[in-house]
Amino acid sequence: MKILSIFALSALALTATAQSYTITGKADAKYNGKNVYLINQDTPSAVDTCVIADGAFAFKGVEKDQSLYEININNNRRMRGYVIVEPGANITVDFAAAPAKVTGGLNDKLAAIEEAIAKESAAMNELVRQMQSEGKTREQMMEVINPRIEALYGMYRKEMMDNKDNMIGAYILGMVAGEFYPTIGEFDTVAGQIKYANKVYAVRTYREDLVKAEATQPGKMFVDFGGLTVDGKPSRLSDYVGKGKYVLVDFWASWCGPCKGEIPNLIELQNKYGGDKFTVLGVNVWDEEAKFKSALQAEGITYPQIFIPRDNKDNATGLYGIKGIPQIILFAPDGTILKRDLRGNEMKSYVGEQLSK
Repeated sequence: MKILSIFALSALALTATAQSYTITGKADAKYNGKNVYLINQDTPSAVDTCVIADGAFAFKGVEKDQSLYEININNNRRMRGYVIVEPGANITVDFAAAPAKVTGGLNDKLAAIEEAIAKESAAMNELVRQMQSEGKTREQMMEVINPRIEALYGMYRKEMMDNKDNMIGAYILGMVAGEFYPTIGEFDTVAGQIKYANKVYAVRTYREDLVKAEATQPGKMFVDFGGLTVDGKPSRLSDYVGKGKYVLVDFWASWCGPCKGEIPNLIELQNKYGGDKFTVLGVNVWDEEAKFKSALQAEGITYPQIFIPRDNKDNATGLYGIKGIPQIILFAPDGTILKRDLRGNEMKSYVGEQLSK
């Protein structure tokens, strides 16, 4: 009887934690008839949809614990915001702002944090503009700005750890993980302290990317993927890598300014060393085929290319844990990864050293 009573009380306690919540919002009348999507950031998947009528919309649901949602109009990336939903919360969303202004419960605290960080970022950007107008060199500007950047990063870290036991901590971790925690060890040390880290899809996928990046660090064998040649024929990384020559692989896109900045260096290396012992290989990612081909002509690129369509199942950048481009990797003749993150003069020197062995 006593055991049954304990189970009964436990069931009541669990039931009591599940409470209803409401999200009411407003939007410009021009969005009347458009859908508002509430997307769970654990999955992520749309958990509810409603239609804007007379510039207003509303959601009702039941939540057992804290969860993070994206809310947007018609899947428009500019008309969106993030909502922390708690049991019993009454939340408002105003799409007059971009991102959407969200209030109620933990969202008030998150909004205050984001406002403070945005204020510091704006002050820093204004300081940069002022120093540029004064003709300061990059070195002079960075001497002033670097401490401000570190202070800004400190704000993120402090707020994340101050809120490690609520969803705000997990939300901030999802924002800054790629900037602050480049290795699995560093990431796991921090994520292990954040209560809701595993309920945020961006956090989980970042760790998955770290695992993939770890598997493609120097000393590891290359991981193969497929794409298309400039002529649209099937092509794979293994058509070039592991075939007895050094291969310098450049992950790039036509819209990427830093990528274009490295192209003259890559052309120089190809012209200097290209042949039986070495080649540069471009891997075009996150791009449109027409713009990719146009960039080849505009930039004077003649070394071989693999174009990765957006719907490519191999996910080349995911396999190598690449979050930003350019990412330039040198592979040894046997396919072993020698070095990642090569850029500029350091890249040219390193390639020269390897080829002189």
